[in-house]
Amino acid sequence: MTDAPMIHSESTHHLSEDVSTGGALPFWAVFKREVALYFRSPVAYAIAFALFFFLSLVFNGYLAQANQRAPAQPSLIPNLVTFLLFLIGPLLTMRLIAEETREGTLEVLMTLPMGEWHFILGKFLAAWAYYTVLVIISLVYQFVWSQVGVPDQGVALGAYLGAWLYGGAVLAVCMIWTAVTEDQIVAAFLSAATVLVLYLADIAASALAAQPNLGLVAEILRELGLQAHYGSTLAVGVLRLHDILYFIFIIIGALFITTRIVETRRWRA
Repeated sequence: MTDAPMIHSESTHHLSEDVSTGGALPFWAVFKREVALYFRSPVAYAIAFALFFFLSLVFNGYLAQANQRAPAQPSLIPNLVTFLLFLIGPLLTMRLIAEETREGTLEVLMTLPMGEWHFILGKFLAAWAYYTVLVIISLVYQFVWSQVGVPDQGVALGAYLGAWLYGGAVLAVCMIWTAVTEDQIVAAFLSAATVLVLYLADIAASALAAQPNLGLVAEILRELGLQAHYGSTLAVGVLRLHDILYFIFIIIGALFITTRIVETRRWRA
């Protein structure tokens, strides 16, 4: 047996006190609880270790191969992070609601004077905050770039802003599946599949565009994909309001769907 259920139960009790006594804004109370759980979770540290181990291998390999003959690539690390989000996103979100449902604490939390929107928003912001910490730590690679070359700071800014927004959108989409099922493995699998579909939508759109009479379908599919709003714009330092709004609307839309799912569960209970 482990301490996880005890820790989770204790944090639920503290959250109940915060919300019931009005000691904190409802979503802020949820946010603080979830952030604390992240930094006490061995899974979160394992994700961080695996991520930076992989990034360091690729980064060092690129430096060794370039041997100061290739220009600095400030978007290398953000591009790798956005690609790996099909794994990072599901792993960070799979427990957020599924665990509450499995352990029966979701019904307890839903009896508090707190709307479903505050509950979902607090959990999402906690996951995004942890991801933001990972992105900030990865800035150390930009420092190394500046020591061995002259990286384009505009590209770096666009790539990191894009990676941050990209991560928020992925985490929001993944939360839909953790609200659908109480099985964390199933939630992670469905989330990873969804993120991969959104990642590959740009490639599929390019294939459809070559077919006659499918140009409109290809354009719609492309606009729905994640890479169309990151890989060819933000990742190369091109800031477009259109792309930023895309990620914001994905976040809002996904959180809205998640809220409706939790509301449905609440009324059925």
